[in-house]
Amino acid sequence: MQPIDINAQREAFKALAHQHIKRQGLERLLTWLEQETDFFTAPSSTRFHLNTTGGLCLHSMNVFDTALRLWHNVIEPHGLATDDDRSGKPDPAATTKAQFRNITEEKIAVATLFHDLCKCNLYVQEEKWKKDENNRWMSYPGYGITDNLPLGHGEKSCMLITRFMGLYDDEYLAVRWHMGMFDIGENGSTSRMSFYRAMELSPLVTLVHASDYLTSQCFEPTIIY
Repeated sequence: MQPIDINAQREAFKALAHQHIKRQGLERLLTWLEQETDFFTAPSSTRFHLNTTGGLCLHSMNVFDTALRLWHNVIEPHGLATDDDRSGKPDPAATTKAQFRNITEEKIAVATLFHDLCKCNLYVQEEKWKKDENNRWMSYPGYGITDNLPLGHGEKSCMLITRFMGLYDDEYLAVRWHMGMFDIGENGSTSRMSFYRAMELSPLVTLVHASDYLTSQCFEPTIIY
């Protein structure tokens, strides 16, 4: 993987946000990201996908791109995003179609570009150790975690976004549950029921979760030191 051009990536992220999001508070959110966080330089993880400088911003843009392609190339062709039933007969899928029609490119952009704000100011560079092929210890650059605002994952992202910009209910749900079952762990049946109900309430939840998982598992490399 080639080193990420942080400056070019920062401008690309801001351009995407300005292009697709026309909402009060966006400028304040972008200014905060640029001036008070490490969003544009942080890794996306400590030892998994895009665990390198600039990985968090790149991952956010990648998830947006995946979600937009799924929306236009998979969902819309099935007629779920449009009212294409002109027969005049009762449509048993009317409720589902109405839910899909509530989704806009702006909502997709908000829920994907900012879904991982919980990772801002979270990772710290530190020296790591492992054994080489000769079973001798060697050091390598890596990341640890220092969480000074331990509010969870999706919940924390929602809170940080709404410090600056309002969210619609389906955007809240999509950001909160973007990790899907991976964010439930030991929380038990209550969280599982909430996740399933969130997917029932808005297809944006499933779209963002699927896009995040596909992107991180299929499209983004892990740096092996």
